[in-house]
Amino acid sequence: MIRELSATAREHFEQPRNVGSLNPTDPDVAAALVGEPASGAILQLHLRVNERGLITAARFKAYGCGWTIACGSLLTECIQGRLLVETAQFRHHELVTRLDAPPEKLHCAVLAETALKAALHAHAVKPTLNPTLQFEHP
Repeated sequence: MIRELSATAREHFEQPRNVGSLNPTDPDVAAALVGEPASGAILQLHLRVNERGLITAARFKAYGCGWTIACGSLLTECIQGRLLVETAQFRHHELVTRLDAPPEKLHCAVLAETALKAALHAHAVKPTLNPTLQFEHP
């Protein structure tokens, strides 16, 4: 039996933050699209990064269950205003804890972390305004 959304997850599902996209052709925008076609969960993440390596905007679009949407919404709140070097340390456990996600919905938080890692990698390989601030993907 799948547990209902927690109060925090319900809030992020019913009123998601930072929904939308940024122009991926802008030199300061990194984009990622990740998903699990078998489960139907897909998450798109766009990050705007300034010349100091600060994430000034984060936008997401998600297709999936309420937990997937809640994870995408909370992720954007968690990373906006953070430096790339800090954001690289972000792990899905923060989403699981803050949303009180049940074990059977762990994959939703992992999907959000995967999107973040992919966007950070996209930023690292994209020519930037200041190449010394690029994130090195392990």
